Amino acid sequence: MVTAIPFPFARIVTTAVVVAAVVLFGMLVDNAFVITLAGYTFAFSLFALSINVMLGGLGEVPLGQCVFFGIGAYGAAIGMVTLKLPFEVALLLSMAASVVAAALIGMLTLKLTGAYFSIVSWGLSGVAMVAALNLPDLTGGPLGMFGFPPITLLGIPLSEPRAYFFACAGLLAGAVLLMAAVRDSRFGAAIESVRQNPHLARSVGVDVFRERLKAFTLSAPLAALAGALCVPYTQIVTPEVFSVSNTVDALLMVLLGGSRLAVGPIIGALIFSIIPYFFDMDPNVRVLVFSGAIILVMMFAPGGLHQMAQALVRRFSGGAR
Repeated sequence: MVTAIPFPFARIVTTAVVVAAVVLFGMLVDNAFVITLAGYTFAFSLFALSINVMLGGLGEVPLGQCVFFGIGAYGAAIGMVTLKLPFEVALLLSMAASVVAAALIGMLTLKLTGAYFSIVSWGLSGVAMVAALNLPDLTGGPLGMFGFPPITLLGIPLSEPRAYFFACAGLLAGAVLLMAAVRDSRFGAAIESVRQNPHLARSVGVDVFRERLKAFTLSAPLAALAGALCVPYTQIVTPEVFSVSNTVDALLMVLLGGSRLAVGPIIGALIFSIIPYFFDMDPNVRVLVFSGAIILVMMFAPGGLHQMAQALVRRFSGGAR
């Protein structure tokens, strides 16, 4: 008979293994490009994580989440170039701006649900891109913003690949722990009840609109943080940061890794980065491969790779008895 491992112990062991693997990777890999790409993958994982707050938490598809990603990127760029602020201050201001923007947008859009919410949020991303294109004095217009001073985070030079990798990994780990705490809180329980059945949640006293607004507002600074952390990698910020294609990429990462798993977006982001790099995929081939993979996952395991892994564990556990 197989003895089940206590869940908290399994979580601790898994966390320790993952942390050790990340540290060893960062210390042992000497390829500067690979290290920097891994750091960028962790940064973009924060964006996928922000989308999962809405998709995994509320069951909504926020196609306009790229608005907050762009606010983070442009906020960091404008803060450093125009206002001559340190990166840390520009980062915090951009995150604060994303919270304000999310509150205002949410007040206007979150009474909509399903496809209506997705379409309206998509439209807002287009408005943001047009604004960035037509405000050259603020955003640099079509050419964007570049020529940043040396970017440091609490004294850590983000131009150094290993430092960038560990900074992004540390912030991502903090975000995952925050999301885990939120999920286990009363707010997390309220969000789950809204996702399962908003009418029933309302009947037992849950303010559905308020909980949806709180979740939306929580997702925004994560997306802004991701946008700002991508700046040291790209070294340029253009209106394309508001493109819905960024949201679609992050959304596919969530679907592939599993929206009901806390680290699902990270798993999906790693797969999206590692496979194209090692197989030297052409961008068109990459789109074809991952589009096909998503179709198969949605057909046979809507919960993502996490659901597949659980099914395999159950099969082998059942066979071992």
